Amino acid sequence: MGILEVKDVTLKFGGVTALDHVSYEVKEGEIFSLIGPNGAGKTSMLNCISGLYKPTEGSISFKGNQINQLKPHKRASLGIARAFQNIELFPHLSVLDNLMLGRHVRMKTGVLAGGFYWGKGQKEEVEHRESVENVIDFLEIEHIRNTPVGRLSYGLQKRVEVGRALALDPELLLLDEPMAGMNSEEKEDMARYIIDIHEDMKTTIILIEHDMGVVMDLSDHIAVLDFGKLIGYGTPKEIQNNPQVIKAYLGEEENAG
Repeated sequence: MGILEVKDVTLKFGGVTALDHVSYEVKEGEIFSLIGPNGAGKTSMLNCISGLYKPTEGSISFKGNQINQLKPHKRASLGIARAFQNIELFPHLSVLDNLMLGRHVRMKTGVLAGGFYWGKGQKEEVEHRESVENVIDFLEIEHIRNTPVGRLSYGLQKRVEVGRALALDPELLLLDEPMAGMNSEEKEDMARYIIDIHEDMKTTIILIEHDMGVVMDLSDHIAVLDFGKLIGYGTPKEIQNNPQVIKAYLGEEENAG
């Protein structure tokens, strides 16, 4: 059994079908990539997994338990974290404060104790601060820890976005185009961090990425979507040799070159 099982998931918006009976499995401890042309349904799929969208049909199970009815914060508390394609940080808050917000679903202290910062509230704050400091060290952003996020370069903001998701201590990390808009050096750095998150933190990762070199190098398995339908599923080598995938997606880049 995989850590995540998607069975016959269909998502409709009025007369538009964004996902059409999609099924696949993500194994624990792997890097799993979702690829396909723009508008294929990749981000809609992540929205269904994280709870922003509710599938019209089908089911999604995490660690053997169906999560269709759970709100996003409940899924986060189970260990599903999300880094967004469009940066969703608080620009006027520091890097540290943004990462601390990523810990909120792990905090158990009531509003009163937390607000007065004493007893259990103080102890819990210290524990969560330590976890966040570990993420800061891991992503090598110590030098900007107190800098307002809005003053950072785009590449660093993307790294902080990933860091906020990591602050949750996720078992399943959803990365929606973490390298979009980056230069080649920033892409190399992000690819290295994704490998480190996978290997050092033992985190299962679902990745959406348009850079096929990155996808083929990092992925254990790949699912290919086209117009909301699953047209390919397998190892990178199997996907590269899949005629339907080549025709619908990979062939675009070959012809463009």
